[in-house]
Amino acid sequence: MTGSKAGRALPDRASGEREANQPQVRHPTEPLLANATDTVNSGEAVRIAMISWAHVHAEFRARAISEVPGAEIVAIADDDEARGRAAARRWGVDDVTTDWRELVNRDDIDVVMVHSENADHVDAVVAAARAGKHVFCEKPIATTVDDARAMADAVREAGVEGTAAFVSRFAKEADRAKAIVDSGVLGRVIFTRSVIGLAGIAEIGCPPDMVEWMSDRTKNGGGAWIDEGSHGIDLLRWLVGDITEISAFTANRDKPGIEAEDVALAMVRYENGALGEIATAWSMNIDIRMRNILEIYGTDGTLVMHATDPVPRVEVYRGGEQELYRGWTVPVIEPGQAEPHDYSSWAPHVHHYKREVASYLDRVARDERPYGPTLDDGLACLEVIAAGYESAAKGGTAIQVAG
Repeated sequence: MTGSKAGRALPDRASGEREANQPQVRHPTEPLLANATDTVNSGEAVRIAMISWAHVHAEFRARAISEVPGAEIVAIADDDEARGRAAARRWGVDDVTTDWRELVNRDDIDVVMVHSENADHVDAVVAAARAGKHVFCEKPIATTVDDARAMADAVREAGVEGTAAFVSRFAKEADRAKAIVDSGVLGRVIFTRSVIGLAGIAEIGCPPDMVEWMSDRTKNGGGAWIDEGSHGIDLLRWLVGDITEISAFTANRDKPGIEAEDVALAMVRYENGALGEIATAWSMNIDIRMRNILEIYGTDGTLVMHATDPVPRVEVYRGGEQELYRGWTVPVIEPGQAEPHDYSSWAPHVHHYKREVASYLDRVARDERPYGPTLDDGLACLEVIAAGYESAAKGGTAIQVAG
């Protein structure tokens, strides 16, 4: 091993054969999310009420719940009666109502999962928390900072578990990136870059009713920036730290049928002094219709996460340890551990959703708190989103992020 930066190995166990006179390249040989679970370790099932199928992620999480022993959906509320009853038939649920208020006070419900239009999250989450229910809310958790703060406060005051559904954290490649960053092998972070987005909400196959409300600025809270930007912001906060300042621009370049932006670009400053760039769009003309690439450049190395490749991967470069790492390495998955993505279908996403849902419900069942992103994380993300919109409205003026 050469160079002054020697001594730190990538945070996983060695495998493979050593070539003559060559250090061993490191790869993981164990489950990557050591703290996650695929089951609920409790004697009694966790009973779940699902509020709304307005967001397609309700369907993903229903499927995930169906594959998690120790959890069951006992009731569904949807203000669109036909949509709610159709979901109930698919998942074998007998109890269906159009009024979520009928569910939050019931004694036979432990957890309320909310997938309504973004602007409607606040009422259901606050009511459920005050009724003593654990809550799980789709991201973004609200359309305004005030609503997000009310939700986080309600959960805290009630002493219940509240989770913001940032499912991207539960991808194996994201977990490996987190372990690498936390190990310190990259050194101090200098700057970051996130490119995340879609061909469009209709183009990726969202149901027509979802396309309609997500195209409405009032119901959705905005466009690509609040939707896909939320994922990028949360991952960056999780990996690098809080964002304190932002300068942003938004535009609608390719989607005249929506009221909000289809592209946004932001420059950010982190609390630790690092800088970053976040680009997001609903107008990406690319082969797989989605993109999520994250880059972290440090004083000692660089990490690149390709989350939407057919086989997602993380690449790491350590310039001072060429012999050990041979430049770029891919310390993320062995072939048997891969979770390939086929973005011609929604189904592959269930890998992440099952891990997310099972881990959350297991923590609820055992009363071990918190696990994963909380509503406070959802609030912090929305503070960055709101500051970005304010900056864009002022022509890119730098704005301090509340918090």
